[in-house]
Amino acid sequence: MAPKGKAGWQALESNPETINPFLKKIGVSGVECVDVYSFDEEMLQFIPTPQFALILCFPSAEAREFLSKQYEEVEKNGNKPEGVFFMNQSEEIGNACGTFALFHSLANLENRIKLGRGKFGKWLAKAKLVKEDERSDLLSEDTDLAEAHEETAEEGETEQTDHVDYHFITYVNKDGQLFEIDSCAPFPRPLGATTDSTMIKDASVAIKELMENVQNLSFSAMALVGK
Repeated sequence: MAPKGKAGWQALESNPETINPFLKKIGVSGVECVDVYSFDEEMLQFIPTPQFALILCFPSAEAREFLSKQYEEVEKNGNKPEGVFFMNQSEEIGNACGTFALFHSLANLENRIKLGRGKFGKWLAKAKLVKEDERSDLLSEDTDLAEAHEETAEEGETEQTDHVDYHFITYVNKDGQLFEIDSCAPFPRPLGATTDSTMIKDASVAIKELMENVQNLSFSAMALVGK
């Protein structure tokens, strides 16, 4: 979510019809996004494998207090993870939390999927060399990615606004461990072991807990899977 009145990148529509062409534009291949319509176990069996990540869209204001408490608990217990690619979203970049969720997913799957040598791969190589708090500015200054992002946003059917009330986070299977990564949080949140065939089911435990604590039930989700 971007602060009201901040310029910058426009929000991308959260559907496979938007994200999959964007992946192609930035040079990523071998993966695609598919809709997740329900977290009921009988529905999860229809999601393809391997399951790499899950991008969740939800009402930001209602969820922020609950999520903040989860991260406070992680910090109190000394469970802040290391070795996970992470960046905070700066105000200057605008309504790009969906893009941050996608890029967090891709960056933490570097050795498992085909990131290629295109726009994203080139940016990631540079981003790994700078500090976490410098990566958002590095992204906002990347004209190649900004151009691909703007082009994709303009192809969408949703009218753009300065203020977006929804936020995106991702759940990623990094080397057999599940992490919740939120660009507005202080660090990734570890959620335990997972596999390529159970990742969505494992992530659904944390997601259902979030849903139970948020009155607004307007959630949507996409899985990043192999193809």
